[in-house]
Amino acid sequence: MKKEQKSFIEQMYQENHEGFLRFLMQKTQNKDDAHDVLQEAFQKLMSREELAQMENPRAYLYRTATNIIIDRQRKGQHHTRYIQEVTIDAATMTANATSTIPPERQVAARQELDLIYQALNQLPEKCRRAFLMHREQHMKYSEIAAVLELSVSMVEKYMIQALKHLRRKLK
Repeated sequence: MKKEQKSFIEQMYQENHEGFLRFLMQKTQNKDDAHDVLQEAFQKLMSREELAQMENPRAYLYRTATNIIIDRQRKGQHHTRYIQEVTIDAATMTANATSTIPPERQVAARQELDLIYQALNQLPEKCRRAFLMHREQHMKYSEIAAVLELSVSMVEKYMIQALKHLRRKLK
């Protein structure tokens, strides 16, 4: 990156950081997600050529952030559909096994599963995706980092965050 472009981005960051973060907090309703979108939007801005010659780089930054949020919401909808399909499959398997499991145990298991789903849905998107990739798809941290475009240490932090959150919610 050219020195003049770097200083231009630093100046933009300093001038727009607070207002941009407030805007993202309103859109995402989550501080962690807002910071993730902020970082991703600035990364996309930095990858642009001839940034200083852009007509309105601030508008580009806001439009990019809005597009990132929309993409994340779409992915979240796909995730929700996947969870519903898995739940239906689990319910079908449970229905087939009902003759051996007492009804009160079935109710308790269903309630616990519902709590787990609720707790997972409260996590920030990347954190939830990292956790599910590891637990459901048995992916290694390095594989998750590559897919989500994160560092391995960030994946580790997300796993710790998810586990703490689940423990807290399931007590």
